[in-house]
Amino acid sequence: MRDFFRPGRSSATGLTAAVASSHALASGAALRVLTEGGNAVDAAVTATFVLSVVEPQSTGIGGDCFALYFPAGADRPVGFNGSGRTPAGLDPARARAEGGAPLAETSVHSVTIPGMVDGMAQLLSRYGTWPLEQVIEPAIGYAERGFPVHPRVAEEWAFAAGKLARTPGARNVLLRNYEAPAVGDVIRFPQLAATLRRIAGGGRDAFYRGEVAETMARFLADNGGFHSATDFAAHRGAWVEPISTTYNGHDVWQIPPNGQGATALLMLNLLEAFGGDAGEFDGFERHRKLADAARVAFRERNRLVADPEFGPVALEVFLDKSEAGWLAAEARTARADEAKAPRARGDTAYVSVVDKDRNAISLISSLFEGFGSGLRDPDTGVIFHNRGSGFSALADHPNALAPNKRPLHTIIPGMVSQNGRPVLAFGVTGGQYQPIGHAQMITGLVDHGLDIQDVIDRPRSFLVDGRLQLEPALLVQQEALAAAGYDVAPAMRAVGGAHGVWIDWDTGVLSGGSDPRKDGIALAL
Repeated sequence: MRDFFRPGRSSATGLTAAVASSHALASGAALRVLTEGGNAVDAAVTATFVLSVVEPQSTGIGGDCFALYFPAGADRPVGFNGSGRTPAGLDPARARAEGGAPLAETSVHSVTIPGMVDGMAQLLSRYGTWPLEQVIEPAIGYAERGFPVHPRVAEEWAFAAGKLARTPGARNVLLRNYEAPAVGDVIRFPQLAATLRRIAGGGRDAFYRGEVAETMARFLADNGGFHSATDFAAHRGAWVEPISTTYNGHDVWQIPPNGQGATALLMLNLLEAFGGDAGEFDGFERHRKLADAARVAFRERNRLVADPEFGPVALEVFLDKSEAGWLAAEARTARADEAKAPRARGDTAYVSVVDKDRNAISLISSLFEGFGSGLRDPDTGVIFHNRGSGFSALADHPNALAPNKRPLHTIIPGMVSQNGRPVLAFGVTGGQYQPIGHAQMITGLVDHGLDIQDVIDRPRSFLVDGRLQLEPALLVQQEALAAAGYDVAPAMRAVGGAHGVWIDWDTGVLSGGSDPRKDGIALAL
């Protein structure tokens, strides 16, 4: 039971269906789908298209997506990798010379082929019940009629204003007199609305083939890219077998590489090898263990995770319990700089839905950095992500830049099951923070018995670039963590954004939680 004298909110509980997302308008759209007979996939795809309009710094049809879906009656989830590849004609040496190593977030060479539209279409085609034309309509409405800018969106929009001012395609629409919109300003995206209408009428091919694809490819090429219409036509996301580990009687599922989901699984294996997550939830010992686990897990991620189509990834390092035991023994002596991440943050949108039949979906989409590359095609209204900046700076690294290759990806949907049934569909946004956030959520729920909103509300620590950042409520632990060998500093911004739905199979109750650090909300029926 939460303390009603403290600010906060209760979990959203119901018996029929539940949704949680990073934006209130997206959660509302998903709930309407559920009340009108749509299933979890229909609702999640609807919400994701809405997010691509109302949370434009985080996601969009110029970005990528990943999903875990647990069909009712199945004993394990299925996975979808909706990340795009570099252009087939990419010259890595020239791209590094022009865009930097690693590629700068504003470089056109950081733009991989967007996978989100294909991902939404494939999810609907295989598991949805509504047509693409129907689920995309709410997003078109917000793009045409407008939407009010919410507080966290406004903050992140202002943070990216300098990037957006660099090019007229972004500056003329996304800024007003070189300034980001304020909270409550009403924004419209007519060019994006027109592109969404083309997708609604022509399906995913209206984005990847024909006039829209040719226009996007020409825009990127005019800005110095190697992209072609053929690259767009060749794109198709992949259905993948999820990877998993066990933790305290639960099965935890992730998408395999090129995503960083294996990092979260290794963190859980390390925490288990440390003896579990006992002790005070917000105490020194717990956050020291999380930092120790993150230090080793990120080191292994940076060393090994890459596109498996270009060479095998040693997943046993992340999944084998005995391997975790060896790694745990060296966790206290691992050098902090070995765990440095190529990017400290990212902007991502997330939605979780469980429907009346107990279909459960965890769906995440992203532009990576705020407004991605900052490149916006004025004719289609598409803002392009910058996932290519996730490639290694080293030419001989497994994650090195190459043609037709997918980079190390940060966005990771999460799913937890027990006895062959889903108990948690969740996600945590925030770039490199995501594996740490997954471990913090799972340990809070299964070790400490917190409810989903309570575990989301709790203060966070974040090991990034060798520095342990603490949210304000954890600063009482700063001295002890520094004495344990960490370079400790206050977090400059709220860390991450978590959302999810918990299923209690004994009572039939669904509990949704949404992060106060974002503009989202959880709703239930």
